[in-house]
Amino acid sequence: MNDKNKNGKARHARHAAPPLQEGDTKAQGGQPLSSDHGTSPSSAMPPVFPPGAPASPKAGAASSVPNPPAAMPQAVRPVAPSAGPVGQKAAIPGYAGGPLLPVDINEVDVKRSRKPLKVLGIVLGILLALVAIAYVAGSVVFMDRFMPNTKIGDLDVSFKSSAEVQDLLSGVIDDYALKVEGQGFSLALSAKDAGMDLDGKKVTDAMHAEVSPWTWPLEIARQHDETEKLAASYNESGLGDAIRAAVDQFNATAKPPTNATVAYDATAKAFTVQPEAVGTQLNYDAVIGEVDKAVVALEPTVKLTKDELVQPTVLSTDAKLKAAADQANTMIKADIVLTMAGTAAGEVNADLISQWVRLGDDLTVTLDDAALTAWVDQLAAACNTVGTQRTYTRPDGKVVTVEGGIYGWEVDRDALLGTVKEGVASGTVTTVDVPTTSTGTGYNGVGACDWGARYCDIDLSEQYVRFYDASGALIWESPCVSGTPNGSHNTPTGVYWLNAKASPSKLKGTNLDGSKYESTVQYWMPFVGNVIGLHDADWQAAFGGSRYRDGYGSHGCVNLPPGMAAELYGIIQSGDVVVSHW
Repeated sequence: MNDKNKNGKARHARHAAPPLQEGDTKAQGGQPLSSDHGTSPSSAMPPVFPPGAPASPKAGAASSVPNPPAAMPQAVRPVAPSAGPVGQKAAIPGYAGGPLLPVDINEVDVKRSRKPLKVLGIVLGILLALVAIAYVAGSVVFMDRFMPNTKIGDLDVSFKSSAEVQDLLSGVIDDYALKVEGQGFSLALSAKDAGMDLDGKKVTDAMHAEVSPWTWPLEIARQHDETEKLAASYNESGLGDAIRAAVDQFNATAKPPTNATVAYDATAKAFTVQPEAVGTQLNYDAVIGEVDKAVVALEPTVKLTKDELVQPTVLSTDAKLKAAADQANTMIKADIVLTMAGTAAGEVNADLISQWVRLGDDLTVTLDDAALTAWVDQLAAACNTVGTQRTYTRPDGKVVTVEGGIYGWEVDRDALLGTVKEGVASGTVTTVDVPTTSTGTGYNGVGACDWGARYCDIDLSEQYVRFYDASGALIWESPCVSGTPNGSHNTPTGVYWLNAKASPSKLKGTNLDGSKYESTVQYWMPFVGNVIGLHDADWQAAFGGSRYRDGYGSHGCVNLPPGMAAELYGIIQSGDVVVSHW
């Protein structure tokens, strides 16, 4: 057989067997019978070889395998029927042995894999539905029941309804009595005494408000202590007011605490930190806190300790206190001795300045300017002698008190204030005269004789004039006639300067009847302005005694015998002190 026939046979062997026709028979065991009729080479079924046999035996060669099995039909992917000529229907695939419908293997695999996923989705949906039902059911339950692990004081109210808790609380307070004592305080109260009337619904509502029932999955594992709600309710019902009233009454006579501070130590001449001290006053908040603990635990007694006392708020350990002490000590370095005519009138030193140092609430140190100014004003008033009352002993032993006049010491207040402020600010240590606008001839302090030994003494009660020299010796004396004591012509009293001397001088004035007078004197020695003075009076027939009030008194001047006036005029000098007194 030539190669062409071989190739033709090989090609025909690749086609499937045609469909079985009527009369076809199968061999025993389901193998198709071969037939020489109606079969063309192109329709012969390819042989099927057992494993290991040659894939393509030569044509015409006899099989080496006895009774070889018939070839099994191979599955062939069906081909969609094609349309015939116009007007003919498409061929319909045959049944057994005919062409098969097309099958998509991938589509079959997908459908098989979807089935487990669908079952899983259904299961998950059911589980979610059950969880949702359980969640809602739990939320509904805890709308009126307390979460697990909920306590009120020593009471466990887990899973209890509001009504159950209200009944429980109302029974707690009925027979309750409390005694609070310690630190000198004692108070016994029953629920009735304190006006404790528990509003159970208000309490449970407040407790429920703390936790949302919708968060129960999170809350069931937590601890819930609602004690504070009960304590607050007790206090609002009257217990708090009863305790406060008792504490306030106790504190009215108790000793308050003392904060640590900076204070002046006169012995050390320095500012030091003074430690704090606890008093005996009670702290209401601390007391009511202990009472709350006892009430919710139904304890009958509260023992107060030092922890319930009012505590100082500033402690000696505060670094600001030491800084303040250091700053204050820089302010008291000054030491200024103030003198009047060589006599010490005052001293600005640490003891005094410490009184002007102020410690603020923020522990800053300042100098109280108002206090310093007040001290300066006080010193000025103490040093001013002009017009003040003086009491002195005359050389002849008579004790005299005199008031008024223009003579004396007058402090320049503004200059003194500036001197003290500057000295304190710079820490000056010095001795300085008190600045004045007027000075005297001697200084012995306010109320004492502030002039020297040299002066002219006019004794109106004795109607006598004396003059003492610088040694205090009496060098001149004479009787006189003073002013008429009628309220208009009295001789003024007080301490004065002799203003001037004039010789002669013309005196002018007004009589009681309103008429004018004019007199010429030879020795004019004025001491009250240029109006009242000592002078000669040759019109007087006598001097001394009671003539001044017997109708012979002057218009206010001191009349002297002409010869004695001449002697005094030669002794007295302008600027000498003249003291007129009774």
